[in-house]
Amino acid sequence: MAAGDRDRWNRKWASAGVGTTHGSRLAELLAPWLPPSGTLLEIAGGAGSDSIEFARRGLQVTVADISDIALAQARELAGTEGLELDTLEIDFEEQPPPDGPWQVITAANYLQRDLFPAMIQRLAPGGLLGVVIATTTNLERHERPGAPFLLEPGELPGLVDGTTILHHSEEWRGNGRHEAHLVVRA
Repeated sequence: MAAGDRDRWNRKWASAGVGTTHGSRLAELLAPWLPPSGTLLEIAGGAGSDSIEFARRGLQVTVADISDIALAQARELAGTEGLELDTLEIDFEEQPPPDGPWQVITAANYLQRDLFPAMIQRLAPGGLLGVVIATTTNLERHERPGAPFLLEPGELPGLVDGTTILHHSEEWRGNGRHEAHLVVRA
C-alpha cells in the first residue's frame, strides 16, 4: 500500500476519534464457537472496536492495521477499560500476517483475496477464522465501498479451501449493508 493510503487511513481515524466502530459484530458472529481463552489476531482492525470485545471475552488480542493513529486509539480505548491489547502496525499488501499459531483470526470490512491462504496457515489446529465483508449486492443501495473492495455473491467459501465451514450467510444486515459472514475451522 502506498504511503498515501496510510496517510488517508490516518486522516480517517483521526477525524473519527477514539471509540469509533465499524459495526461488524464479529464477536457476536463467532460467539457459538469462540474459545474462552487463547490468542486472536484481528486483520486490519482499525481502532479496535471488535478487538476490545474479544479482549472482554478473555482472549489475548493483537489488532493489526496500517494506521498508527487507529492503533493508538485502540490502545487508548483498551486502557480506559483496563484491558490489555497488543497492536501491530503492518501493511498487509507488503507483509504477511504475523506467524501464529493463532486460535482465532478475524477480518472485517477488509478484502485482500490473496491473504486468505496465509491467514488459514497461521491458525492453530482447530483454530477459527471469522470474516465479515460486504458483497457487490451492497452497491444496489450504497456507492461505497466500491466494487474492488467487495465480494461477489457466493465467493467467500471458495477463498477458504481446506477448512470446515461452520457458518456462511449472505444477506442484508441490520447495519443496512449486504454482507457475507463466514466462520471456518482449520
